[in-house]
Amino acid sequence: MLGIDKIDCAQKILQKFLGDMIIKSHLDSEDLKITVELRNGLKLYIQYNNFNQYSYSIIFSKINLDRCRFDNYDKNWKLASNPHHFHPRLIKIANFSPMNGDPNKDIPLLCDLIRSGKLFLRDCQFFN
Repeated sequence: MLGIDKIDCAQKILQKFLGDMIIKSHLDSEDLKITVELRNGLKLYIQYNNFNQYSYSIIFSKINLDRCRFDNYDKNWKLASNPHHFHPRLIKIANFSPMNGDPNKDIPLLCDLIRSGKLFLRDCQFFN
């Protein structure tokens, strides 16, 4: 699946699962990126490319490292899910990630994590 197809798919799934929470959403079809502002103050960035790379970033505040990110851009992490990994809130390490870059699988899970509040936790070991 091309990046544009993934981003279109992700946008539809976001609308389905988080539509009532979305204040503002913008799809950039050139950079293959979705920017979303949610009612609870979170900012969500979803990006794909045509090389099967992805990034799902959740920004909590402007404080340094006050974010979570799922991605597969770097392969430096020695994890069972490598190259897929999760950067928990407020720390620089990477943990196991259940994501694999497939929007049909990943985006519903991401939406569930946002709705449940699990991503607000600082010790995000709940994927193992």
